[in-house]
Amino acid sequence: MIKYSDSRESQSLDKYLQEISEVPLLSPEDEIELARQIKKGDTQALEKLTRANLRFVV
Repeated sequence: MIKYSDSRESQSLDKYLQEISEVPLLSPEDEIELARQIKKGDTQALEKLTRANLRFVV
């Protein structure tokens, strides 16, 4: 069975993929530092780590 998506769904996905591709990947060192900050309760570090890894969710 093939599921056909409508144009709006396709455009939304394309826009999402474009937006997340603009977020730079983190180096392993950056990830470690963000993890340390997150352990201390830094919510901005959590947001940065989450956004940088959204491309792996799709």
